[in-house]
Amino acid sequence: MKIAILYGGESPERDVSLKSGRCVYFALKKKHNVKLFDPVRKDFINNFLRFRPDFVFIALHGGIGENGVIQGFLETLKIPYSGSGVLSSALCLNKIICKELLIFNKIPTPPFIIVEKNKEVKLPFNYPVIVKPANLGSTIGVKIVNSDKELETAINDAFSLDNEVFIEKFIKGKEVTVGIIGNEKITILPIIEIRTKRDLYDYKAKYTIGESFHIIPPDLPKRIIKKIEKIAEKTYKILKCSGFARMEIIVDENYNLFVLDVNTIPGLTKVSLLPDAAKYKGISFEELCEKIINLGLERWKRQIKK
Repeated sequence: MKIAILYGGESPERDVSLKSGRCVYFALKKKHNVKLFDPVRKDFINNFLRFRPDFVFIALHGGIGENGVIQGFLETLKIPYSGSGVLSSALCLNKIICKELLIFNKIPTPPFIIVEKNKEVKLPFNYPVIVKPANLGSTIGVKIVNSDKELETAINDAFSLDNEVFIEKFIKGKEVTVGIIGNEKITILPIIEIRTKRDLYDYKAKYTIGESFHIIPPDLPKRIIKKIEKIAEKTYKILKCSGFARMEIIVDENYNLFVLDVNTIPGLTKVSLLPDAAKYKGISFEELCEKIINLGLERWKRQIKK
């Protein structure tokens, strides 16, 4: 099979995407005719169309790779691709819309307010709070804030990265992540508890070896683990995810759960969470990539029939 791997791109997550794309390339090259393509290159479209792929594996994180734009481009060309479709990709990347959908469907998520640029902010909850850009992943631009002075700086920094910003109530607790693979029929991968020496599981903690630790299974009661799995499954289906995704959830000291966000193209590097969870379940990285391809083809065939 001729497979084009899209990686790099122009989002702030470019460096991670380059690593993910290379990892996918080496995992697939033994069985397939694979080629890497970076959408920021001037010759991208001509080279891509000349290659005429049978399938596209999207390893772009954030930006046009994860917000439905690339998915729409491939839909127009009638080329099957990995992961979620246009609508789901757009809904999940915009954290404000995603949270509003979660609240509407009675899925717990931390309280939040939308920030209007150059307008005074009135917090409905006490410090600490978390300032977040709405359309970025990998915790880029996310800051824990403990005072009015810090808040102003964090908001300005977030607006320098994104045109939509929100403030979320800080929930103290254990952060866990849930990887899911599948379309209508899903497999929930082993839940991972994330521990880090840093105040926040930020970009450096995620992608620097030794800055964070993956605990499998998490140090939680079995009934809470089951509850996490149910909420993760409900979230995946409500947001119409397909192929694979990973969501982050906070468990507070009273075992209340709060969904933080959903990543439709999670990292696929050597230190990434989804491959680690798959490995724990006995699924090698090569097998994981093959499953993602097969799920993409399955979704595409079903879509054509409709």
